[in-house]
Amino acid sequence: MRTHISAGVAAAALSLTVPAVAQNTPPEFHIGVVASLTGAFNGPSKDTIDGFDAWVKGRGLPGKKIVIDTLDDETNPVSASNAFRKLAGDPQTNIIFLNINSSSALAAKAFASEFKVPIITGGGADALGFPPDPWMFKVAPSGRDAMTVVLQYMQKKGMKKIAHLYGTDAYGQYDDKAIKDLAPKFGVMLAAAESFAIDDTNFNAQLARIRAANPDLIYSSAAGRAAILVFKQFKQFGITTPLVMTQAAPTASFYEAIGGAKNADGLLIPTQRGVFGDKAGGDTARLYDQLKTALGRTPTFFMIFGYDAGLITEAGAKNSDGSRQGIRDALEKLKDLPAINGPVTYTPQDHTGQDFRSLAMGRLENGVAVPAE
Repeated sequence: MRTHISAGVAAAALSLTVPAVAQNTPPEFHIGVVASLTGAFNGPSKDTIDGFDAWVKGRGLPGKKIVIDTLDDETNPVSASNAFRKLAGDPQTNIIFLNINSSSALAAKAFASEFKVPIITGGGADALGFPPDPWMFKVAPSGRDAMTVVLQYMQKKGMKKIAHLYGTDAYGQYDDKAIKDLAPKFGVMLAAAESFAIDDTNFNAQLARIRAANPDLIYSSAAGRAAILVFKQFKQFGITTPLVMTQAAPTASFYEAIGGAKNADGLLIPTQRGVFGDKAGGDTARLYDQLKTALGRTPTFFMIFGYDAGLITEAGAKNSDGSRQGIRDALEKLKDLPAINGPVTYTPQDHTGQDFRSLAMGRLENGVAVPAE
């Protein structure tokens, strides 16, 4: 699928000669997009595309015609790799945006440097940005950054003991390592660490041991079906200790399964500041209003992510000669680029992008995250 979007096109000359038309045709800037147009990640991917399109409409690249070539990865790592190879193999492609989940993005990272094309990637896995591939640039902060926000919140509240419930998958293992590394630095003791297999359906034993440890706060790394079951069983146990879950946990299916968004009131989540919109102030509020105006409606989380990917693309193009190497070099020099979810910084040693500064502790109120006091 290919779309052509012009920005800053000069008024057509009176002369109808071919040379005159050519002189008024802006140079093309080709963006290859691998997106989950079908499959399980379709919903977030569609919202991300809407946010990216809003950046094109509201800002774009003045003086250039943006040409977007989009291929479907079907929410499948193999299809994502094939789509990436096809777009990267086109010499016209200036930059590639991977609007896909972590598993698919990690599959592409394995050969990201093969084609020497700059890549802006979605996905939350830490390994997408660190250790860095020279040509791949992550946007969202890492799980370690989210854990930092949780521990900062505990420190602010005078909490001293945390319990962790996590899956034995890669994401859960990353969180387990992060909390063990970071907790002592914030004066917090890990009172209990309970793991579960991702296909488990009963968490009673883990929750019983966590309750017995008497923590000040419980952090759950569960997502998907596991997050739903953990939350339900947490409520059944009558545990009153504050519960923190990842920002990936409260989805439409989560709310439906627990009997409505109202039932999750009070649940804490370390979330990106963009979801607070105008309430966040500063660059976040200013850029959020730009996105909202271009969309014509209230943005969702993934629309914000798509707009931020556009801002990064804009900075790479603006600060370079437009070549692949030039864009790559410009991206690696970005420092505190204003974006809705928070400032973006890349270094040769770390291509994560946003960090803990883009996150804040939120509290759910009828399915909407508001700043936690």
